[in-house]
Amino acid sequence: MNPLSITTGCLSLVGTITKVSITLSTFVRTVRDARSDLDSVSRELLSLRTVLELLAEDTKSTASPVPQNLEKQISGIVGNCDAAVQDIEKSLQKHETKKMASINWAWSGREEMARLRSTLEAHNLRWNLLWTWLLCIFSATSCTA
Repeated sequence: MNPLSITTGCLSLVGTITKVSITLSTFVRTVRDARSDLDSVSRELLSLRTVLELLAEDTKSTASPVPQNLEKQISGIVGNCDAAVQDIEKSLQKHETKKMASINWAWSGREEMARLRSTLEAHNLRWNLLWTWLLCIFSATSCTA
């Protein structure tokens, strides 16, 4: 995964996050009881989107190569994050389309979303650490050039 691929992967995931954020907003309007549960998911999505946008910008604008071991990690994290974000969307769609969505949400959706939010938090942490690591690498490379 070269810097262009990293940029493309990040921006693709940003697009998915934007789409899921819209689905989340629609869901909250339909199932008002879910608002407090989904506030934290919304914040995690926003945080993830911000890190991805910064990472995409930094990898696009830097001439410094990304170390190969980090390229593999980035590729894996992009795939895992994409799967987690899509799982959130599937869960929202599943609970929104059933009759008595509020009861269904309270019965099983809340617990499922808590699990998915936890997964998203872990991915966010990984992205933040990776981005910090890359900033250090890019800074060191530009200082020695």
